[in-house]
Amino acid sequence: MITKFHRVLLFLLPVITLVSTACNTTPFGGIAIPGMTSVVPKEEGDYYAIQEELKALHVVNPTPYEIHPGDSFAMSVYNQPSLSSSFIIAPDGTASLPLVGLIKLSGLNLEDATNLIEKKLTRYLKSPIVSLAPQGVSGYYFTIAGRVVKPGNYTVSLGQTRLLDAISLSGGFERGSFHGDTVELADLDNAYIKRDGKKLPVDFKKLVYEGDSLNNIPVLNGDYIYVPSTMSGYIIFLGEVGSNSYVGFTEGMTLLQGLSYVGGLRTETYSSYIRVIRGGKENTVVYTINIDKILKGKMKDFELSANDIIYVPQDGFTKWNTVIRKILPTLQLVNLLAGPFGSTVLGYFNL
Repeated sequence: MITKFHRVLLFLLPVITLVSTACNTTPFGGIAIPGMTSVVPKEEGDYYAIQEELKALHVVNPTPYEIHPGDSFAMSVYNQPSLSSSFIIAPDGTASLPLVGLIKLSGLNLEDATNLIEKKLTRYLKSPIVSLAPQGVSGYYFTIAGRVVKPGNYTVSLGQTRLLDAISLSGGFERGSFHGDTVELADLDNAYIKRDGKKLPVDFKKLVYEGDSLNNIPVLNGDYIYVPSTMSGYIIFLGEVGSNSYVGFTEGMTLLQGLSYVGGLRTETYSSYIRVIRGGKENTVVYTINIDKILKGKMKDFELSANDIIYVPQDGFTKWNTVIRKILPTLQLVNLLAGPFGSTVLGYFNL
């Protein structure tokens, strides 16, 4: 005999099953973002730690400037206009000055160099007062490489050069053509700046597209900036799509655009949800996208990033571990097809 309790239990059983399945779907957890996606956010502690580190990078305590070969100066002597001159430090670190002749200045800071010149001039003048003004500083520079118009070494204007200035000095990002459209070739998601061998927590995308001043840090002597190419990036499509394959990534590519390149969704797909795996093995984030809502215009199309992996499950109840087992064989095949970039693909799963 079916009692009221049994009827309630029968009603709740599918709900309990659904909740327990959702809880075991992925070890990444996940929270819902209303009207858009489900995403695993970075730990709050990490976010605030990065914010504090970026703030600290704006506090610059540069080491005392030392004169290097190739530096140029304007020298003036108080009440002695005939002794005013401009000079460049020779490769051996010396400079030729009026009355003084050859004098070695390389390795000295401005104060010590000024004192030395004044001391030499005391043989000819009483209490000379010398002023040195740097015009070109060659010993202090940063390097920018990758997809910029003019990669190379550029002089650091002490305390004045910031990251956006560095990008501007290099001529900005390279542009190319993709499917008839002009696109930027720079992969800002993976661009970085290194200092003393350490990557700084700068978000180039926020800096360039949102004008986030916190990421516009001062550039210091010896900094290395690298902007990779989107042409080395791609999007991999697996599961219930027309063709399990990969396509070249371009900035601004969306989920629907990417699906159109691989033949769209298979008709036997019973899941409304698509998984987007992003971030690599160290900081993997899994987005859950409701494709039905996008197709019906109820949700904004999802913007992709270089090296995203898109998986379209056959149903909406597949556990995460099962997803991995299903996509790995195809992923390994695509890894071979991807050539020199393939090793990055399996890096998501630490293989």
